[in-house]
Amino acid sequence: MNSMALRMAAAVLLTVCGFCLGDARRQKLTARRRTLEAVTELLTRLRQEIAYRRTDLGQLYHTLATEYDSGSPLGNTFRLGNCFQQMVPPESLKTEEAACFTVCFADLGHADAKQECARLDYYLQRFDGFLTCAKEEEQLSTHLDRRLGLAAGAMLGLLML
Repeated sequence: MNSMALRMAAAVLLTVCGFCLGDARRQKLTARRRTLEAVTELLTRLRQEIAYRRTDLGQLYHTLATEYDSGSPLGNTFRLGNCFQQMVPPESLKTEEAACFTVCFADLGHADAKQECARLDYYLQRFDGFLTCAKEEEQLSTHLDRRLGLAAGAMLGLLML
């Protein structure tokens, strides 16, 4: 093979790698959005269980742990702990979101039902805000990341030629 063919192959490879990096970032943002949706659904369910059924949190934790499979955004989170207070935030969350998740679940079960519902309402609003931002980032990423990755890879590929 001559050197021009190797350079051409390297240019194509860099272009494809740039596209893949852009797509990987988009997939990461999609995973974050799905996780935030799952957390919001979980908080909504917890609020309903506490407000209307007055369900025991220990029993509810084990019930929910069986409902979430390992492929779901919160599946591994439930399997790592034994109760809500020991839940570890999913890896796809940003630092601020993970800190909010930790505080929310660490304090769960230390107040009466009315106070717990008020706390859960507060955290539902916080996670709704996080979810709105995540949706906006994902939407922007859908339009730009692949293209920017492809363009950056193509530029590097041109430099190889």
